[in-house]
Amino acid sequence: MLNRRFLRVKVLQEIYACHQSEETDLNKAEKHLLESVDNLYQLFVYQLSFWVEVKRFAERRIEENRTKNFPTYEDLHPNMKFVNNRVLDMLDNNKHLLALEEQYKINWADYREDFIRGFYNRLREYPEYQAYMNSSEDSFEDDRKFLVSIVDKYMAEEIAEDEEGSEKTFLSDFYCDRNLSFNSDYQIAIFLLWKYLNEMPNDFNENTRLPSAYKTQGNVPNEDREFVINLFKKTMTNAEEFRKIVEENTSNWNYDRLAMMDKILIFMAMTEFSYFHDIPVKVTINEYIEISKFYSTPDSRRFINGMLDKISQVMKENGTLVKTGRGLI
Repeated sequence: MLNRRFLRVKVLQEIYACHQSEETDLNKAEKHLLESVDNLYQLFVYQLSFWVEVKRFAERRIEENRTKNFPTYEDLHPNMKFVNNRVLDMLDNNKHLLALEEQYKINWADYREDFIRGFYNRLREYPEYQAYMNSSEDSFEDDRKFLVSIVDKYMAEEIAEDEEGSEKTFLSDFYCDRNLSFNSDYQIAIFLLWKYLNEMPNDFNENTRLPSAYKTQGNVPNEDREFVINLFKKTMTNAEEFRKIVEENTSNWNYDRLAMMDKILIFMAMTEFSYFHDIPVKVTINEYIEISKFYSTPDSRRFINGMLDKISQVMKENGTLVKTGRGLI
C-alpha cells in the first residue's frame, strides 16, 4: 500500500524527531520508526471503519424513524441510496476489515451519538451528498465516485464548531485523541483512503484482502521494510561524513543557516546515492524535490535540486556513487 515516497516521508519524520530530541539510541529509534509505519496503516483502517460506521448509523436512524409514534411519509419511505452504497456495503461485510478492526480494537459504540451523528448530519448538507441522493444513476461507479468526492473535498480539513462555538478540525482532532502519532499522518492517511477508494475494483467482496502496509509484505525479504530500515540507519550513521561533503559544496551558503529539514533531505538522498545501487539518481533527486515541497520551505525545492545535482556529480567522480543496471545513472 505504502509506496516508496510515503516510506521516505516516514524516515524523514523519524530522523527529524531524533535531531529534535537528540536521540542517539538507533535501535530504539528504528523500533519507533517501524511502529510509525504501522500506525499510519492503522489510521487508514480507522478511516475505512469510520465510513462503515457512518453507514450503520444511517441505517439505525432510518429504522428509528420508521418506528416513531407518528412517522411521516419520508420516515416510512426513506431514500436508501446512501445505506445501500455498494462500496460501503462490501466494506461492511469484508472479513479482513472486520479482523483488522478487532486487531486494532476499533469500537465506535461510545462515539455514535456525538461524533458519528455530527459527521452524518454535516454530510447530508454537502451538495455532493444531495446530488448523489437525488440522482437516478444507480451503479457501483456512481457509489464509488460519490465517496471519492467527499473524501477529496471535505475529509482533509473537515471543520466543525465545538461547544464554545469556535471552529476546530473535527476528524483529525478525533483521531489524534486516539493516538498522538495520527496527528502527523492524518493528511497522508486521507490520501491513502482517496487512492484506495478511487482504485477499488468492481469485484471487491467479503473475502477480498485489504492491501498491507508494505507492498512487499509476505516476501522474503520484505524489500520495502528493509528499505525503510536501511535508509534510516545509513543516513544517521553517515550524517557526519555527508555533512562534510555538503559543507564543501555550499560555497555560497552558510551551512549552519541551512534549514534542518533541507539537510536531512539531502543526507537521505546521499544515502540512496551511496548505498541503494538499484535506484536511479534521477529518481532519488525527483523524490526528494517532491517531498521538500510539502515538508520544507518554499525555496527548498530549487536549493535541493541544485545541491543534489552537484553532489551526485562529485560522488560519481570520486567513485562513491555506484549504480548497477542499465540506465540507472
